[in-house]
Amino acid sequence: MSNKKAQVTIFAIIGAIILFGGGLFFYSQSRAAEGIVPDVYTKGEKIPAEFDAIKKYVDDCAYKASVDGLKLAGEHGGYISMVDPEISTASFKIVPEATESDAVIFSSGSSLAIPYWWHLQSVNNCEGKCMYSSERPELRESENSIEKQLERYVKRNMKICVNNFEAFTEQGYKVEELGDIKVDVVIAARDVSVLVDYPIEADKGSKVKITKYYANVPINLERVYNLATKVTNLEEEHRFLENAVINLIASFASVDKEKLPPVTDMRFSYGSTLRWSKSDVRKKIKGILNSYIGLFQVDGTHNFERNLFGNLLKQRLYDAFIVPVVEEKYNDLAVEFSYLDFWPIYFDLNCDGDICEPESANSPFLNFIGIQRYNFLYDVSYPVLIEIKEPNALNGQGYNFRFFLEGNLRNNEPLPVEFNPLQAAEINQRTYLCDYEQRQSEDITINVLDRVSKKPSGDVKVTYGVAGESCYIGSTDENGILMAKFPSGAVGGVVSLLKEDYLTKSKLFDAGAEKKSLDVELEPIIEKNVVIKKKKLVKDDGRWEFVDGTFELDEEEQAILTLIRSSSLEEQEYSTVAEFTGKQSEPSKLNIAPGKYEAAVTLMLYKDLVVPKKKVHKDGGWFSDDIDYTLPEVSFSKESPFLSGGLNLNITISSKELEEYNTIVFYAIGQDLESVSEQKRDITDLEQMSKYEKYSNVYAALLGPTFENR
Repeated sequence: MSNKKAQVTIFAIIGAIILFGGGLFFYSQSRAAEGIVPDVYTKGEKIPAEFDAIKKYVDDCAYKASVDGLKLAGEHGGYISMVDPEISTASFKIVPEATESDAVIFSSGSSLAIPYWWHLQSVNNCEGKCMYSSERPELRESENSIEKQLERYVKRNMKICVNNFEAFTEQGYKVEELGDIKVDVVIAARDVSVLVDYPIEADKGSKVKITKYYANVPINLERVYNLATKVTNLEEEHRFLENAVINLIASFASVDKEKLPPVTDMRFSYGSTLRWSKSDVRKKIKGILNSYIGLFQVDGTHNFERNLFGNLLKQRLYDAFIVPVVEEKYNDLAVEFSYLDFWPIYFDLNCDGDICEPESANSPFLNFIGIQRYNFLYDVSYPVLIEIKEPNALNGQGYNFRFFLEGNLRNNEPLPVEFNPLQAAEINQRTYLCDYEQRQSEDITINVLDRVSKKPSGDVKVTYGVAGESCYIGSTDENGILMAKFPSGAVGGVVSLLKEDYLTKSKLFDAGAEKKSLDVELEPIIEKNVVIKKKKLVKDDGRWEFVDGTFELDEEEQAILTLIRSSSLEEQEYSTVAEFTGKQSEPSKLNIAPGKYEAAVTLMLYKDLVVPKKKVHKDGGWFSDDIDYTLPEVSFSKESPFLSGGLNLNITISSKELEEYNTIVFYAIGQDLESVSEQKRDITDLEQMSKYEKYSNVYAALLGPTFENR
C-alpha cells in the first residue's frame, strides 16, 4: 500500500532491555571476534535518572559522527578522507587528466575527488601488457577498511561534539574525563553498529561513572558495497562500458561531415573532399557519452525499468545498456550511471595530425574510377560515475555511495585484461540465534486478531529479534494462530508481527518464561476519503483578519496533506500523505489508522498574482537624513506559485470516527490575496505566509478535522 512505512521501530525502552539481556546470549554463544558485540559494551552499567541526559548526549554524538563519516565515505568511494593520513593512509595519484589518475576530480577547482574502483593503471598510450588496478577499500578489518576509517573518524569527532560537556556544566554538572576514547565499528549485515568506550565521571551532588555508549546507524552498507563490487566485476569481465562506446560510435558514424568518421566503409568515387577534425570528433564523442551513459541500468534494482520499442535495432541498442546482475535482486537499491562532459577523456584516431580523411585510390587503367576507403580506429578512455542509492536508509533520509569505473577502447576493441574478480565482503559471522537447532523452547502459541473486527488475522509474519539480529519464525494460519518453537537462552527478545495494511507491532517476549502464549491485536490501516477546505484570512481596512467560514479551494489551488503519527512504544512509526485540488469533483484517498497525529497542510495557488513595487519614505528624525527607497515588485505564476495557506496542528483521530464515517474533511488557513485589488497589495502582505503556524494554534478549536459520510 502506498504512503506507508513498512519498518519495525527500534523502541528506546525495549532497546535498553535488549542490550542487556541479548548480551548474555551473544557472549555465551557467538564466535564473533572480541569487541564487536554491542551488548557486551553496555550491559551492567546502571545510571541514575538524573545522568541519563549525559549518556544520551554522548550516544547522540557517536551517532552524529558515525552518520557524518559514513556519508563522507559514500561521497568518496569508501574513503572518509583521501588526503588525511590520520583517517586513511591510502595514497592516490591525482592529475588533471582523469584517465591518468587513480581518482576523478569532480569539477575544476573542486576538492571533491572520487576514486576508481576499476581503471587502467598504465599510461594511456601503453603498449604490450597494460596494467589495471582498483582503488576499492576493504569493507572490514584491514587498516584502511571503511570500518577502521570510521573508528578513527568517530574518535576524532567525539571530543569536538561533546565540547567539554559545556552544555551540562552550565546546568551545575561537573564532568571529568577518566581516560581516552576507544571506538569499535561493526558493519553488520543490515546496519552499522558503533561502540564507544569513553570513561567519564559526572557529579551533581552524587557521582556516577559512565563508560559505554552505543549508536546504531540504519545503513545497509554491506549490501551497497557488494552491489558496487558486482557492477565492478561485470565491467572487468564483460567490458560493458567499452561495448557501449563502440556501439554508440557505430550508430553515430557515417560518410557525412556532421557525423563521426565511420569505423569501416568504402565508396566508389573519384577523389573526396570529405574531412573531419580530430578535435571536433573528440567533442562529439564527449557529447554522445554525456547523453547516453545515463541510459545504463542494473537489472533487478529499484529503478530498473525496461522499455519496449517497435524498432528491433533501437531495442537492441537500448538493451545493450542493461547490466545483468542475475544472482540476486536488489529491489531496495537504485543504481545510476553518468558521464559529464567536463570530465576529461583520452581520445585518439589513426589520422595524420588533426585532419582525418579517407584513403583514396584510382585505377591505373581507368582513371575515372576511384575508391575511397574509410577505416578509422578509435582509442577512447573515459570515466563513468556509478551512484548506488539506498532510499530507505537513515530512516527514510536515504544514503548515496559513489565510485568511478573507467572504459578503455583501443583500435575499436576493449583493451585486453585478465579477469581477476574483486571479492565481495564476507558477512560477519552470525550467532546461532537463527539456527533451527537453537529453537529449543516449548511450543509457543501466537494468537493474532484484527483490533477492529476482532476476527483472526492470517498471514501475519512473525519475527524474533535479540540485540539487532532478527529471525523469521513463521506466519499465522487462517485462524490467526502460529504455533512454533523459539530460540532458547535469549533474554530480552522481541516478537514483531508484520502484515500489509496493518501497523507493525512489537512486544517483549521471553520464550523461556512460564507463559507459553502471546495474544496480540493488530491495528488495521484503513482507506478513507479525504477533502481539504479552507478558512480564510481576508484584508479589511489594511489588516488581515481570520474568517470562521468554510470555503472551497480555488480551481488553481493545490493542497498537500501530511500526517505523522505519534506511535506508542509497541507500534511502528507511520506517516501518510494525500493531495487535493480545487478542480476535483471527488475526494482523494488517504490511508490512516486511529491515533494522535501532527497534521500539516500546504496550499499552493498556481495563478498569476502581482504585488506591485512601492515607494517608501522614512523620516530620519532629528539626527539623520530622511530615506526614500522602493520595495521591489513580487510576482507569482503557474511556474512560481503563491504559498496561499497552511496548517500545523496536533490532532487526534479516534477508532469510532474511522468506523462510523467514510470521509475526513481537513481545514487549512488560506490567505485571500487575490480578492485584494492590485494597487492595495503590499509586500508586507506576504508576511502572512510565516504566520500560518501561529494562526493554527490560535484558532485550533476551529481548524480540527470533521467527519461525514459521502
